[in-house]
Parts: sequence; structure tokens; C-alpha cells
Amino acid sequence: MSLGRVLVEEFQPEVLKWLRERVDLVVVNPWVEPQRWELEVVRADAVISRKGKITREQMERSAGRLKIIARTGVGVDPSRVDLEAAKEYRVWVTNQPGSNAVSVAELVFGQMIALVRHTHDADRAVKENRWSDYLKFIGTELAGKTLGIVGMGNIGMRVALRARAFEMDLLVSDPYIPESHVTAIGGKWIGLDELLTDADLVTIHCPLNRETRGMIGAKELALMKRSAFLVNAARGGIIDEDALCTVLKQRKIAGAVLDVIASEPPAKDHPLIKLDNVLWTPHLGAMTLEASERGEWGAAQEVIRVLESKRPKNPVVDAKEARLLLPA
Repeated sequence: MSLGRVLVEEFQPEVLKWLRERVDLVVVNPWVEPQRWELEVVRADAVISRKGKITREQMERSAGRLKIIARTGVGVDPSRVDLEAAKEYRVWVTNQPGSNAVSVAELVFGQMIALVRHTHDADRAVKENRWSDYLKFIGTELAGKTLGIVGMGNIGMRVALRARAFEMDLLVSDPYIPESHVTAIGGKWIGLDELLTDADLVTIHCPLNRETRGMIGAKELALMKRSAFLVNAARGGIIDEDALCTVLKQRKIAGAVLDVIASEPPAKDHPLIKLDNVLWTPHLGAMTLEASERGEWGAAQEVIRVLESKRPKNPVVDAKEARLLLPA
């Protein structure tokens, strides 16, 4: 007997097979079929989402049928899931804490190395028979540099541990963790302005909410060294993109690594895309086989728990008490 109708994205075959044995499954890629995704949300008892949006209007049109929105990743971006509406309509929202921490941390270091060693430009030069251009690609070492980490959760901690292996000095800004957690790994716990002023590389690892939206704006970017690099593999809305574009164009900071942007995918004429000192990836932080497996299995199990009238393990919105368990 089916527990209900579940809308999912294109997940690993083993996860889909397991779900099909328990529910009526509808598989839709929201990037490829956005209109079908919007239609199916209101006809589902549960949604498992990696990228797909679920809006207030969809929850209202669901008329109480939708019981849970299970996110496969750590973040629950309000632009993807309307958390206030979920609270109002008593829809469980869950996430998968820690599921992508290793994957994001490894991407951050891979991209930092690519940025400071110019590996993408150098690769292009070799393929274009410009081997003699090697002197144009003189880079810098990470060893001995100061890494500033904004947000010391699961991902930030793993970035910090890897930074120590790279012989980097550590600065951490996070008002929600005790100083002892930072000093225990050899770092220094300081305020955001001081971190931006002193760091050679700054990497963002905090959630997007009312407190952090636009947290890195023109004033904050002006504090950074001209030789410094900024990395954002968290959420696009944390950084003021117009201000970032200005400082990058004027070479007031050396460059940026961006895995995220406020509106995804970016418009073709987005000014940041045209800059040669920005290294992009299309929100790949959690896109490894291991992270996908952890997130998809975890979200699938949360859905089954709720459809069996059980409490989920990782609620962000508590449907029974109609309250938000994380800052919005």
C-alpha cells in the first residue's frame, strides 16, 4: 500500500527504487521542466528537493495535502523554500546537517588553489600552444597566508582543519560559537571587520537569513587587502553582488571564487560573469557522489517517517508546533 504521492528530483537509482517500493513517485528535474515542477508540487504529499522551489502559493494551493518538504542539503534557503509559509500551513521542512561538509570544504580548497596558481588560465594556454606564457602564471602559496573563515559550523570546521594541513594561519568570525572552539585548533576568534582587514583569503560558511543577508557589502569589502581573495560557497545573498563587482573591476581585491549567486542561474549578462578575476562553479559544493548519497537517503527517510505519522529527525520547521527552528 502506497504511503502517498512524492515528488522528487533526479536522484540516484537506488534511492528512487527504495522510494517506489513505498510511495507513488513522480520524478521531475525543476531546471529542465520548471512548469511541470510547479504543477506537481500542489499534487504531492511530500517533496524531496535539491534545487526545486516551493512557494507560499504552492502550499496554499496544496490545501493541506503537502506534509513535508525534505531538503537533501544543509541549507534551507528562504528563496527556495518559503519557511514562514511552511510554518503557517504546518508543513514539515527538514534538512541534512553535515551531509555535504566534506565536499564543500574540498571544493573550497580546490578552487582556492586554482585561483592563486592560475591553473585554469594555464591549462587554456597549453591547449592553445602558448607554453611559453608560463611566466604570466606566477602564483602565490597558501602556506603562511592567513585564512579568514566566516561561520564555523560543520563546513567551516572542516575548512579550518584543512587549512592547518596547508600551514595557514586561521582567523574565525562566528558569534554563535565559543572562543575555545577556535583556539583548540590553533585559530584566533575575532570580529568580522578585523577578519576582513587581516585575512589574505576570506571564505564564507554561514547560512542565509535575515542576519546574514547582505552582510558583506561595500563597507566590508573596502576593508580587505588589495591582494586578498574572497570565496563564497555558502549562499549568494550574503554578499552584495554590485559592491563585489565594483571592487573586482577596480582590482581593490585580487579575485573571487563563487559557487553561488543570489539568483541562480545567473543572467547571461550578469556583470560578474564577464570578469577575469572570478572563478565560477555552478553551485557544485555538495555535488559529489558521497554527499549526494548521504543527502538523498537522509531526505528520503525523513519523508517516509512523516508519511508514517512519525516525527522527522532534522526538522527546520516543526509542523506540529507551527514554529521555525532555525533563524529565518
